[in-house]
Amino acid sequence: MKRPLTPREIQRWYPERWSEIAGNAKVIEAWWNFLVYGPCNVLITGPSRTCKTRLITLGIRTLLCNRREADQNPCGQCSPCKLLAGSWDSCTGVFRGLWRSEYSYYPIDCEKVTADELRCLHKEAELHSERSIIYLDEVAALRRRELEPLLLKQVDESRATWIASAIAVRKRLRRGRTRVTEGLSVPMQGRFGMKLGTSVPSETELTQWIRDRCDQWCLDIVEPDRTVPIVMKRTGLRVGYVLHFLADAAARGRKLTPDRAEEFNLGPVD
Repeated sequence: MKRPLTPREIQRWYPERWSEIAGNAKVIEAWWNFLVYGPCNVLITGPSRTCKTRLITLGIRTLLCNRREADQNPCGQCSPCKLLAGSWDSCTGVFRGLWRSEYSYYPIDCEKVTADELRCLHKEAELHSERSIIYLDEVAALRRRELEPLLLKQVDESRATWIASAIAVRKRLRRGRTRVTEGLSVPMQGRFGMKLGTSVPSETELTQWIRDRCDQWCLDIVEPDRTVPIVMKRTGLRVGYVLHFLADAAARGRKLTPDRAEEFNLGPVD
């Protein structure tokens, strides 16, 4: 059902169905395999604003859903779906078990978790269970905060499934060369049997995504043949940045115009 989302709702939007994700076919395929055969330790990396957290949140929500649909979408009605609906913020605190599901879920904000909390993780989460999902949001922060060693042994010795996200940053080297780094140590990278990278959608995919979201959220695209290419160019095809334009349109008469797309203060796209 179409509903005019508020600017804040658009900024904090999370997909509820796999069809609402632009691009990232390889990551979606991996999640579907997890849903059929069971998950494994996976590290999902990519540039900022390429939907890492949104993909992981939808994947975990679907995995924990008690009445998953035939097309691998979460039902949206069971207790786990309602608890995880909305955003990362719906799971407050460092650890939180999710009951009445086949799985238990423990999200960890690696920017805020303390050393004592990591030392007590084996008491708070069911690390002995293959049906426990531990999500490490922005796992590279543990190395930066010198907390990584507290987790390495626990990951090795547990039977839980560990899912982690990290921003991939392109660094410039000498002689014009570049390399991509996620900020993780080699031992930490070795804890994840599968590594997946998010990507920006194609122009065709993102054009359709923008049109679909504007139709879904009751936004009007003025001169779409001009406006949409401007938005895509300025955002570098990154959905997370596109949402800022759509939120701005919702706050300005629910119209996305070419003039506003040109003048919108997005700031540098990292």
